[in-house]
Amino acid sequence: MAPQQLNSAFFLLDSLYCSEENWEEDEEVKADCFSNNKHNPFPDLLEQDLYWDDEELSTLLSKQESNQLCKKLEVNPSLARVRVEAVDWMLKVNAHYSFNGLTAVLAVNYLDRFLFSFQFQSEKPWMTQLVAVSCLSLAAKVEETQVPLLLDLQVEDSRYIFEAKTIQRMEILILSTLQWKMNPVTPLSFLDYITRRLGLKDYICWEFLKRCEGILLSVISDSRFMHYLPSVVATATFLHVVKSLEPCLEVEYEKQLLGMLGIDKDKVEHCNKLIKELVVGVQYSKKRKLDSMPGSPNGVMDVSFSSDSSNDSWAVAPSVSSSPEPLSKKNRAAAAQEDQLILQRLNPTTTTADFLTIPR
Repeated sequence: MAPQQLNSAFFLLDSLYCSEENWEEDEEVKADCFSNNKHNPFPDLLEQDLYWDDEELSTLLSKQESNQLCKKLEVNPSLARVRVEAVDWMLKVNAHYSFNGLTAVLAVNYLDRFLFSFQFQSEKPWMTQLVAVSCLSLAAKVEETQVPLLLDLQVEDSRYIFEAKTIQRMEILILSTLQWKMNPVTPLSFLDYITRRLGLKDYICWEFLKRCEGILLSVISDSRFMHYLPSVVATATFLHVVKSLEPCLEVEYEKQLLGMLGIDKDKVEHCNKLIKELVVGVQYSKKRKLDSMPGSPNGVMDVSFSSDSSNDSWAVAPSVSSSPEPLSKKNRAAAAQEDQLILQRLNPTTTTADFLTIPR
């Protein structure tokens, strides 16, 4: 899109802008909300939401779309690089504000669809950052109940800071480019469906779903996953988590999921292999960071202060602990007990909602 057309699109849509307001809730209301939810951190689900039928699955399968940006990235390495930077930044902000996983997945979906339809201009590196901020803002407005101001959203080492009105104009451009289709089918849609078909609806179910969500967010920036449909990514993610808990259950679950969703086994296995490769890489990277921490107070001082030889000025860096605190026996026992509870829900021999007997 030419610069003149871009400016025209912005000004034509000025009338659609909404001014930002800083909504503040009464402290007593907040206290009541937290006190009511301290035993159940997840929102209550309506009864009709817990029982999806085959029509829902048909709708998911018919509405899922492949990511068309992958071919564009293969011939444009610079675009692939800025996309990774944009996705990584959005994930950091998502974690900074404790947004849920679906917010991050939607933001990346908006970003990919917009980059496919919009001509990327390498001479304007700020443009991708502006699109990333706008996509995350739109996703938060769709999914979150509390959304920070647009200026406050630009944290986690943002390379550029944009005025609220500039972001709002880009939001309108993104909405029109995506034809206002802001609720696409994602891997989380299928993961949610699978857990519902399992009949799991208590805290342990949510904990299992959170693990799947964590795996998905850890690999979402890799463009190789664009080659797989959301149903394939969801199945591969589900099986990866099942295997990490109880490898002997993986084969049976794979057989049933492939039959239920009607997807190709080879694609699932290739996607699963890619997930394992990336997850192992992330875990190794984290371990190296822990190993590189100083092991003595003297080492801490060496890290915390650095001298600039040009002017001998001192820069104070954030302090770190002398060594990572080992996981206590109590924590290990709690984690093991949690895994055992999840397995009780997954194992077809112990759960009342036998997943392996679900009609295809």
